[in-house]
Parts: sequence; structure tokens; C-alpha cells
Amino acid sequence: MVGVELKGAFRGETRRSLRSGFGVYQYSNPYFRYEGTWHEGKKHGFGKLIFADGSYYQGEFTHNEIIGQGTRYFAATRNTYTGHFYYGEMDGHGRLRMGNDDCYEGDFKSNHFEGEGSYLSHNKQLYTGNWHNHRRHGYGEQSYVDGSRYSGDWVADKRHGFGKLIDIQEGFVIYAGSWKNDLMYGEGTYSIGETYAYRNGMIVNNYPVGWPFQLCVNENQTSTIELTEEPTVITVDIINTLENASRVEADCGRLIRLRCGQKTDQPTSDSLPTPFGYHVNLIPRTIRSSPSEEQPEIASNDQTDISERKHFQDSMLTAADTGRAQFVGINIDTFTIKLASSTAAPVSPASTQTTSSKNTRRKAEKPTMPSFVFIIDDITDPVPFNKSLDTVYLPVNFSVTHLAQ
Repeated sequence: MVGVELKGAFRGETRRSLRSGFGVYQYSNPYFRYEGTWHEGKKHGFGKLIFADGSYYQGEFTHNEIIGQGTRYFAATRNTYTGHFYYGEMDGHGRLRMGNDDCYEGDFKSNHFEGEGSYLSHNKQLYTGNWHNHRRHGYGEQSYVDGSRYSGDWVADKRHGFGKLIDIQEGFVIYAGSWKNDLMYGEGTYSIGETYAYRNGMIVNNYPVGWPFQLCVNENQTSTIELTEEPTVITVDIINTLENASRVEADCGRLIRLRCGQKTDQPTSDSLPTPFGYHVNLIPRTIRSSPSEEQPEIASNDQTDISERKHFQDSMLTAADTGRAQFVGINIDTFTIKLASSTAAPVSPASTQTTSSKNTRRKAEKPTMPSFVFIIDDITDPVPFNKSLDTVYLPVNFSVTHLAQ
């Protein structure tokens, strides 16, 4: 075999006037320099091709071509590839460590990620799965810095198809269902912790179809609640305002709170404002000897926050299921209702000098009934889809006969 005669300076071993064995060759173009083994005038075996900018290839050569195992360093990007080469290109299995400390290990084809491989970013996000043309494509698993992990289908570097997004730290499925262009799109189940879940509902672009939702008192109940000594049930629905106010049965596990307040014309710093121009003073729940089913137990250790204790003392809590929440067993004794003396009709000093003074005194002696309202709101934390449901203000009447006793 006749070797190819190269133009440049060569120092090394020869055989039959051909470069053979170890030798150093300086190309006529000073940018390139080779040092390594030769066979019949060709680079063959193990050698190092050095570039003037500091880049280099070191590894196997086959008949003058970069074919086989080797290491390629790119000075401009500080990337280093170690693996298999074919005609000078990264081709086969190898590891590419990039200048920004990202690292890919897996299959290559013509300098692209192709086949199976793992990509670990400098901030410890890891993808393991299939690749096509340098992109995540096919089935793969991707972990994220927020502690979540996606397992499922990919198309052109985006989550597309069926997949699950899991909270690794808490150990629950955030979302399981269809994806499109990296967004939750189609039928699926979205969860927050062990409480909230949007089950088997349609989601488009990460949000439920028919957004937004609202809270409303069940349509079978009147607009004003009449409370007596007989227990009653207050039913609250989560409705879809864009579809004829239909109940959203996919919405489950929201924490719904019910509080009672007395309307006041003299608000204090503790009074709650309402969108109707008046304020309310919250009324605490009646303290019972045994905890009720609706009231969650509070830890008795000294580290329990005082505001948290107060929160449970003035509230009734219940979890919604299939778009509906129910407060069961509410009667006139559920909240500590007292008639404030200031609500009595004032007596005018001049009234004692009129002929109707007796009637006026009788009216003053009979206390007037103050106005009460139930405040029903959504306190799910964290907030599903970054939106809390609107607060419902429900007027309530208590038995005047019972209160007078």
C-alpha cells in the first residue's frame, strides 16, 4: 500500500520511505499538529491532533481518519467529549461534559444526542430517557429543582402525550394525564398534597376547562338561613360560572371554612370588612366538653400558635368532595350569640313627658335582634391553580325566643 505524501515537516520513524511507527508531523497549515503512531504513511493507531486555539483530539486513528475511542476538547466552549468517534464525529456511546458543568452520557449520532442517554444539568436537574436530534423525544424521566419529577412522553424537547408529574419529597402525584406542548392539556387528575385533587377533569393549558369556579349556597336552600334548636345542614357547591352554574364534580378536597359574624356600624381593628359596605364582628364557636366531628383537634403542645387556636375556635371546617361541601349539625347553639345592650332601642329623655311614654318604654325593654351573617370561604393552602374561590356572605336569623331565655 502506498502512503499519501503530506506536505509539511515530519520527525519520526519511517519504513520503506513511509511514515511508520511514532512520529510528529507539523502541517503546512500551522493551525494543525499531529503526534502519534503511523502505518504505511497514514495516521493509524493512537495519536493526538492538536489545534492552535488549544483544542485537541486524542485517541484512536484508523487509516488517517478519527475512528474509534478518543477524547475531544473544544477550547471555544470548554466542552470535553470522551467516547466513540466515526470519521471525526461523535458517534456511538460517549460522555460530553460541557463548559457550564452540564453533562450528557449516552448515545450519539453525527454529533447529536440520539438514542438513550442521561443529561445532568449544572443545577442538578436530571433527564434519563430517549433522544432524537439533540432533543428529548420518546419516553423519559426529568427531575426538576423544585423537587418534582416528570415521567412520560416527550416530543421535540417538550412534554407531549401521557405523563405523570410527581412531588418526590412529599411522595404524591401532582398531575397524571395528557400533555401538549409542555402544558397539561386534556383529561387528567391534578393534586396538591394529600388534600386537594381535581379528578379526571378536562384541563387546557394548565387550567381546568370552564375557569373560574365560584362558591355558592346550594340552590335548594333559601337565601337566608333560619336557625333554631333543630340541627340544619348548609350545603355549598363549587360551580362552573361558564356552564350554566353547574357543579364542578371534578373539584375535590378544598378546605371550606364557615364563620359567623354580627353586623356592626362601629367597626374596630378586629372587624372584618365586606364588599357590601358593612363590617362584621366574628362570633366564637360554642366550646363543648368533647370535640365535635366538624372541628379538627389542635395540638396541645406549647408551640401551637395562638392565632391558629383562635382560627379553629371561631370556624367550622369541612372538605369538599365532588364539588360539594356540607356543614352538618348547625343549630342556634353552635355559635355564642348574645344580644348586645347597645342594640336595644334608645329611650329619649323627652319621651317620658308624652302620652305614649308607656309604649315607648315597652319597646325599649324588648331587645331588637341584631343582624348576623355566615361567611363561607375557601382556605385551601396552597391555592389550587393559584386562585381562591369567592367568599359567600349568607344572612342568618336565629330564634329570638331561644335567645331571650
